[in-house]
Amino acid sequence: MAFDIESFRSKFQAGARQYLFYVKPLFPVGIGADTDTATYLVRTASLPETTLEEILVNWQGFDYKMAGKLTFTDWTVTYNLDKDANLQKWYLEWSRLILDPTTNIHGSPLDYMVDQQVELLGLDGEPTLKYKLVGAWPKVIGPVTLDYAAADVAQFDITWSYQYHVVDDGVAYLSPPTFAG
Repeated sequence: MAFDIESFRSKFQAGARQYLFYVKPLFPVGIGADTDTATYLVRTASLPETTLEEILVNWQGFDYKMAGKLTFTDWTVTYNLDKDANLQKWYLEWSRLILDPTTNIHGSPLDYMVDQQVELLGLDGEPTLKYKLVGAWPKVIGPVTLDYAAADVAQFDITWSYQYHVVDDGVAYLSPPTFAG
């Protein structure tokens, strides 16, 4: 096998671009959010992370490592804030749907958990990899930094918690439990 620039050039046709992605945030029914507007306000996102925790088993003074629990870490999306702060208002309303601080009423998970999707796009604009985050809700509505010296568009983060994710063809990394009944 040759290890030269021509071999590299013939094998490496093009790489995925960081700026080619698509997130269309979905909101619970009744909030009245405009998902198309929210889509255009997405500034940054990432593909979700999956971690296999390790289990250490001692054997005659040595550590034997085995795969343990599968963990789906939080997912963060950064948004540009629109001029009327509607996006921030929609997420705050969603937060009140989860737990209303004035009445201390908790919402039903069926009402506030909404699947989310992020797609990595190819150079032709078509999805090459799709992640569906199942049972997601905004865990953290980040602050909006205000600064007299800045001229940038205000932005804030939403950190999502979710149950698990599936990739592209719908095959789950972790299937929800099924119960015989």
